[in-house]
Amino acid sequence: MLFNYLKTAWRIFLRNKAHALINIAGLSIGIACTIVISIFIRYESSFDSFHRQSGNTFRVVQDTKYPDQTLHWESTCYPLAEALRNDFGDFAHVTQAAGPTDRFFAVDRGDGEVVRFEERYVLFVDTAYAHVFDLEWLAGNPNEALKLKNSVVLTQVTAEKAFGIKEDHKEGYASMLGKTILLNGKDPLIVTGVVKNAPGNTVLRYNMLVPYEFFKENNPYQANNWEGNYGGSTFVVLKDNDEKVDLEQKIATWKKKYQRPEVDSRIAYFFQPLKEIHNETMYGNASGSYTMSFKVLRAAGAVGIFILIIAAVNFINLSTARAITRSKEVGIRKVMGSSRMRLIIQFVYEHSLLIVVTLLISVGLSQFALRQFNEYLSSINMQLTFGWSDVGLVVIIGVSVILLAAIYPAIVLSSFKPIEAVKNKITQTRQNIFSLRRGLIVFQFAVVQLLIIATIVVARQIHHFNSTDLGFETTSIISMPVPDDQKLDAFRNRLRANGNVRDVTFGSNAPVGVDGSYGTSYRLPQQPEAESQESLMVVTDIDYIPFFDLELIAGRNFTVVKDHFDEFIINEKVARSKGWTPEQALGNRLVINEGEATVVGVVKDFQNQSLRSQSTPDILMNWNAILSRAYVRVNNITPATIAELEGTWKEFAPEKVFSHVVLTDALEYQYGIETMVFHGFTIFASLSIFIGCLGLFGLSSFMAVRRAKEIGIRKVLGASLSNILIQFSREFVWMVVIGFAVASPLAWLMMDQWLQEFAHRIDIEWWMFAGGGVLALTIAVLTVSFHSLQVGTANPVDSLRNE
Repeated sequence: MLFNYLKTAWRIFLRNKAHALINIAGLSIGIACTIVISIFIRYESSFDSFHRQSGNTFRVVQDTKYPDQTLHWESTCYPLAEALRNDFGDFAHVTQAAGPTDRFFAVDRGDGEVVRFEERYVLFVDTAYAHVFDLEWLAGNPNEALKLKNSVVLTQVTAEKAFGIKEDHKEGYASMLGKTILLNGKDPLIVTGVVKNAPGNTVLRYNMLVPYEFFKENNPYQANNWEGNYGGSTFVVLKDNDEKVDLEQKIATWKKKYQRPEVDSRIAYFFQPLKEIHNETMYGNASGSYTMSFKVLRAAGAVGIFILIIAAVNFINLSTARAITRSKEVGIRKVMGSSRMRLIIQFVYEHSLLIVVTLLISVGLSQFALRQFNEYLSSINMQLTFGWSDVGLVVIIGVSVILLAAIYPAIVLSSFKPIEAVKNKITQTRQNIFSLRRGLIVFQFAVVQLLIIATIVVARQIHHFNSTDLGFETTSIISMPVPDDQKLDAFRNRLRANGNVRDVTFGSNAPVGVDGSYGTSYRLPQQPEAESQESLMVVTDIDYIPFFDLELIAGRNFTVVKDHFDEFIINEKVARSKGWTPEQALGNRLVINEGEATVVGVVKDFQNQSLRSQSTPDILMNWNAILSRAYVRVNNITPATIAELEGTWKEFAPEKVFSHVVLTDALEYQYGIETMVFHGFTIFASLSIFIGCLGLFGLSSFMAVRRAKEIGIRKVLGASLSNILIQFSREFVWMVVIGFAVASPLAWLMMDQWLQEFAHRIDIEWWMFAGGGVLALTIAVLTVSFHSLQVGTANPVDSLRNE
């Protein structure tokens, strides 16, 4: 019996190749999209869940209250971890990490070969780190590797850079133990371990692990400062998760032991579950990682479901549309004694055969798409590995599609009455399936237009990010580290001697912190410390303000840079916070964490944060202690120009590795997640349009054949080609219009909620909806017109000769 069902299904397939191929193409693409989106959601929801203690591990986060705002920081002061470890017995483990940060390394491989490289992801960790986070050791003793202050643990990728050890030569890892790497070209670190590369789905990225004691010895001010926050992360493992709230309350009282009352009153610590760090946007993530919000994942899930339903709707529409053509077959089978259940089973087998074929094709498409996705986003690694979870995912999707797209058409086909079927009296008006089909088409085009409108809105927001005037010059600027802070004047003069260089300045960071930023607090000398307000801080030379074209609206620029700062230039927000006009601010004294100085100038507010946020108070100071970045404006950014800058840089730092950043690229990189959302919407909106068009193409083809005689009669009675096109397309146009009416309010609600996350956002305008509707309408009309033109231009005699 089963063999007969399969044989019949195969014959039906061969008899209706075009219909079958349209169904296979639509379902394959729809299922592939759903698989890819499902794996993406699974990957982005899995960050750090692979650690055995992930369920009990929490990151300590900090809320800092100021008179005008509360700041949410993912990092805490460095001494916190050691104090928690010493004073509380409620934790199974307490660990801390500094970084990740970039460092320069040199390795002498022998025979005069010295390898120099820069490593971005150097993480300074204490000995408890390996007990909290699971590391897969390839060489070395996990219990001893990080105990020596001058030790280092490498990952596979760093081992290859440093010693040329390839991943397929695992026996070579043990031979690396005891070898020396020079940090910053001078501090020797002994290799005590090699671990597997950190997985992409972790919030703390690392390629090298260095003992925290080394960091503490070389950064005593930061390591012992309870009042500053320098990017350190503290993690705790609770013995009992039910004690979370009680411990937070205990710490709120306990921290008075270490913090001055003015600081204690401002700071509050909370425990954030490790598994939520990657998807929770309030506190953000450590440098080198990123945050993927739950909102984006929910939107991606909705898109995947919608695309799958669109593909299933195509299957249902095309199958039910062809129900009339098989009415005689159904009638004859019933007359010959076939039961309705047997007919349902037969039709389910027919449709399931197509669905199984589409599943196989969709798995191949998914593999291809994931490879492209991983290459485009090199920091992630999503795989369809065909483990139980992946097999289960494909099976669930396949069963769901069979339930959605196979069983209902089978029920419809098997419901025909045998007498009417044999007499060919089954008509569209006698069947409710045709009103359902219209509803499904309306749903399809509602989803398609929703995705089109969303894509337009996201594209406009990304364009707004990239085109908004930030209040400072950004074009043709290259940022690079200062090679030697003792030779700044010589380095500046050497750069300016280059004909491709237009100007040079030094600073601690750019006006917007794409290459790092510094924070401080400020107050008037007579104000108590509790009334301090938060500000960003930029250390500059005398060329910084004209170089970046910051607008000085009161006072003057710095005239000299000193070993100790004695002058401030503030932005308008600082002046307004103190009730000053720009002119009134001049001559006043301000106290910051680093000391006190006089305001000598006021610059117009510039965007010192990404455009997700409002600009904040900013204080510029003339202090040569942190002039760590060189900014070079060139005529044209070309490989030759970069090579010339590297050559000059090497003259002052021959033992170091040159690195650079193009400022405009760094600014665009700030909006990497939004850009990924845009590309995602664009790709899946395009695919949903394609799937919808496949369905319309097949359906209009069938309708053109069914209405050929009607159109022939209309032509004989004098109907023009335009009349026939309008008559044929009118039904589809109305369905698109209804879909637009459904999609528009949903799109507005969805995109308005998304835009609320940005301080600088576009307005949702009417033309975005009109554009989506017109595009969908145009696509539908063009798709339907292909077949209506064929029928409309045919000789009516051919369609009427059997009448």
